[in-house]
Amino acid sequence: MAKKKVLSKTRRANNEGSIYKRKDGRWAGYVSIGFDESGKPLRKTIYGKSQTEVAKKLCEISGRIKSNSYDLVEKHNLEELMLEWLLLFKKSAVSPRTFEGNIRNFKLHIVPVIGKMKVYEIDTYAVQRVVNKMIEEEYSIDTIKKNKHLLNQFFEYAIDNKWVQVNPTHKVRISSKDRKVYGDEEHYKALPPEIREKFLNALEKDDANFIKPLCYVMMFAGLRVGEAIALKWKNFDEKHKTLKIERAITTVPKFDREGNILNRVTVVGDTKTTCSVREIPITDIVVQTLKEWKEKQLNRQQTKKEVSANLIAPTSFIFANDDGSVRTYSGCRMIFDRFKRRNGLDKCGIHFHSLRHTFSNMLFELNENPKVIQQLLGHRDVKTTITVYNSVNSEYVREATDKLNDKIEKDRQKKDIEEQSYNFDEMTDEELELQLELLQRQQRKRKQKDFEM
Repeated sequence: MAKKKVLSKTRRANNEGSIYKRKDGRWAGYVSIGFDESGKPLRKTIYGKSQTEVAKKLCEISGRIKSNSYDLVEKHNLEELMLEWLLLFKKSAVSPRTFEGNIRNFKLHIVPVIGKMKVYEIDTYAVQRVVNKMIEEEYSIDTIKKNKHLLNQFFEYAIDNKWVQVNPTHKVRISSKDRKVYGDEEHYKALPPEIREKFLNALEKDDANFIKPLCYVMMFAGLRVGEAIALKWKNFDEKHKTLKIERAITTVPKFDREGNILNRVTVVGDTKTTCSVREIPITDIVVQTLKEWKEKQLNRQQTKKEVSANLIAPTSFIFANDDGSVRTYSGCRMIFDRFKRRNGLDKCGIHFHSLRHTFSNMLFELNENPKVIQQLLGHRDVKTTITVYNSVNSEYVREATDKLNDKIEKDRQKKDIEEQSYNFDEMTDEELELQLELLQRQQRKRKQKDFEM
């Protein structure tokens, strides 16, 4: 007896009953979003190229309705919602300086490209446009990745709130090769030897204020400018020739409700990283310079009426203002810029951080172990020390190639002598005497050539 064929009936998923195909080939669907004042149902119609696309969009809208965020997402664009997220959640999770960078990237790179779009309208292509625009404008890969990361965090927040179902940043591609073209000044961050000499001579002749000891601490001890300004006399151990770096100044921005900076306040806080807290040995030139500066501060304290604080107390800042307060970065830079103009150094590309790079470079030129340099600089990762703080100029490269050239020349000479001496036993006395005379003549010529070089 033949078995009866049973036809199975598959139940449609939620909301799929409202999906239909139009006469023009497109798919459409609708979902109820509430009721009007008369009690009549309000429906939102969705269109798409396929039934699956429409079903996905309807599912997203249903999720927003259930989470009571439908009106919020419909009435506000990405710029408004992301700014609120930045101010409400991101601001309290990062340092003020980091948040300043977040706001700057948001307003400069994200808002102009996709800021006016609804959150649910933004897909992988839209985020990729943000990335491609930054690549075309030759921003560094690091900056591009920071913007992608910021968008990624926001869309994870959007998924948690049922605004969207997927994160559009996950399939965005960024080239691993940094396309930013750096100028010579940016590439070579340390001071070249000829500029170093000119700079040090200027410091010796023009040492009326704190610029000389401040620069020496950065150039010959490798401190960041914020670390140097925050130094106190108790951090300087003259007997054991050490400096203890515990704190650093930082500029904290204050923001309004729109994320705009109202003002900046200089505070003494933690160092850049935990690895930056360190006690380092210092050179005699730094010790002597700080001793001389301490004597000058004592003399000023005793003779100048404008000095109202004890400038050499253990808890006093080494480079304090006359009232004992900590100096600001902007104030120090302004005085430093005047010093450079006064001594014809304003076109030499000298800035505070280049002095720290110069300290690192001088140690690399002495073939010092990178791990040692890492500890002196207070870096978390030795890769930073090797890749960022090891600028190589042409003179450094020439010195290395000259050493290689000398070795090749010596090996060649040794080989020539060995080849010419293999048949000495077979020579007659006259032939041997002539050969020795020829070798001596060649040796004299080489010595004369080396002397002339």
